[in-house]
Amino acid sequence: MIERFIFGIHWKHDGKMYYDELPADSKGEAAAYFIDHKRDDITLVRVELVGPNEGGVRELAVSPDAPFSPLMARRRWDIDEDAR
Repeated sequence: MIERFIFGIHWKHDGKMYYDELPADSKGEAAAYFIDHKRDDITLVRVELVGPNEGGVRELAVSPDAPFSPLMARRRWDIDEDAR
């Protein structure tokens, strides 16, 4: 069984520090995911282990200070995408 962990992500925007948590298998994976998906005006400061992932569902807060860009494409729920 693969154990996933929660990592604390410290990041900076316009001189202010922020904190978010991200589930991942390793510290390197958490950092790589954040760097690959962050906005261009965000700087990663530090990644630290918080603890094991309890298996609960974490929802991303909708905030103007979110480090990730909003999704460009939206899924259509009125059609079955798998039906071909």
